Amino acid sequence: MIGVMMTYKPSPKPNFHEPTHIEYKKMETYMWGDDEAGKVRDWIYVSNESLHQIIFGIEPGGNFKHSDQYRTIFGADELLYVLSGVLIINNPETGETHKVLPGESVFFQKDTWHHAFNYSDEYLQVLEFFSPPPITGTSGAYAKEKKLLTNLKYKRDNFLFPSEQFKNENSFKILRKNEYIWSLEGRNQETLIATLVKTKNLDVKIINLKSLQESNVFNFKKNTSYLSLNDNLEVIIDNDKQFILNKKDGLYLPHDTTFKLKNLNNFEANIILCIGI
Repeated sequence: MIGVMMTYKPSPKPNFHEPTHIEYKKMETYMWGDDEAGKVRDWIYVSNESLHQIIFGIEPGGNFKHSDQYRTIFGADELLYVLSGVLIINNPETGETHKVLPGESVFFQKDTWHHAFNYSDEYLQVLEFFSPPPITGTSGAYAKEKKLLTNLKYKRDNFLFPSEQFKNENSFKILRKNEYIWSLEGRNQETLIATLVKTKNLDVKIINLKSLQESNVFNFKKNTSYLSLNDNLEVIIDNDKQFILNKKDGLYLPHDTTFKLKNLNNFEANIILCIGI
């Protein structure tokens, strides 16, 4: 069978200038990849000069690797948060490999080769924050300037473990809930917030709301993008405009937007956000 060749083309770059509810069920998707790299489906929520937020999806048993046209090494910090399925993340330059479950994340910095595998019978969906964003030249154009990696490794070479000689030199950081940096915010410390990662390029947090809880008022000085991890999350902007977010719905808020959140459920709910550069 002759495979279908997909010619590389830049992905769409949706941008907004006012508070915007991005409904998952109404989103169009973008396919990238080829027979060598694998095929991946992207849901692109926002991609401008300060933020890049997508979900990528891989079929059960599927993967993405890389090819000459699609080189998976970029000039950005990346956080991948697993929504469904089981992600196996691999650095084919070193053989470093990790298993990442739903609700867990993997963080890595620029110049890290990475391959991803769906090691489950469920469709893999992964939320990705990528900064500096592709529009600044950190994705396809950057990758093309890197030497093509041809000697691929899926396991580490010659080591004894546990041993004093073993050096756990990881390019990936796996983030689990017990490793988050937690804080209480608001006049009465009413809102619980977790920081997953904070570098000069990438600042990702989760806002945790108890049953029927209303948050304190937020006002970020930079653009922010969000993904709701539950249904029935209300966003109230300037005590006027309202959105009801469902699971996997996105939200874009320009800098200096005053807003608060309300959990309409009888159980706790979470929303993950990225503060733009």
